[in-house]
Amino acid sequence: MKFFMLLSVLLLYMGCRSKVTDANNKIKRVALVIGNQDYGENSLLNPINDAVGIKERLESIGFDVTIRNNLTLSKFYKALDEFKNKIEPNKTIVFFYFAGHGNTFKNKHLGEYLMMTDKNKKVLVSIYRLYTFLNEAKARHNIVVIDACRDYQKSYLPTDEVLNQRYIRSARNYRGNFFMGRKVEEREFVIYDDNCSDKFPPSTIISYATMHNQLAKDWSIYNKNHSPYTRQLIKYIDDEEIPIEEVFRRVRIGLIQETNRTQINLEENSLEKNVWLVPKEGQMLFAPPI
Repeated sequence: MKFFMLLSVLLLYMGCRSKVTDANNKIKRVALVIGNQDYGENSLLNPINDAVGIKERLESIGFDVTIRNNLTLSKFYKALDEFKNKIEPNKTIVFFYFAGHGNTFKNKHLGEYLMMTDKNKKVLVSIYRLYTFLNEAKARHNIVVIDACRDYQKSYLPTDEVLNQRYIRSARNYRGNFFMGRKVEEREFVIYDDNCSDKFPPSTIISYATMHNQLAKDWSIYNKNHSPYTRQLIKYIDDEEIPIEEVFRRVRIGLIQETNRTQINLEENSLEKNVWLVPKEGQMLFAPPI
């Protein structure tokens, strides 16, 4: 009898220890969601709607979401710095979402660029800036979503290198628009921020709303308040018990059907384990591949 009582106490103790350990090892889930649409004469209709829709859906599945809209280069840097404070190395799943203008632009190399909303100037931030940020943050897993065009802009030319670096340094110090108070002619010259590493972050998946040299539509034929890509993502992102790669595959099937193959999302992937946004009950948020 004493043996069974002792065994019961031991099992109870082990169960309590297990729960404490699970709590201590709980993976954080944080998201930075950006909607840029105020581009002057070239403004978009839905990036903020898209950002709000993604924010609400991520919060419904347990993410701590930071949302920022109409970011200039200065505000973009500040948002990254503030967001980095939420990331606990090796214990966090990061979700980054951007909706707005994007282009493929050849400078030192051909690359993907996201457009900020600085006035009187086209300001492009290289996707490699996100690579650098994610490599430094060292989260457990990274999910990056870019709902933007990827068409190649032959007409874009980089500004003078000195002016370019002055603008970037000014923005990095949060002092706002370098051209504030000065009238600057709108030209096809661009400020480009690509002085960063091209090393792809570990355990990361990036989903682009389009294939190379495709345009991303601003509104869906089924819902004028969302882009077709984000509409599909909102539809499938909280599907239960499927890994994130399957989420993006379902998005792709829906997007192909809606756009008649004129827009197809494309992923780049270095995930080291399966990642579930809505795991099975009692299942970890990540697990070794099957």
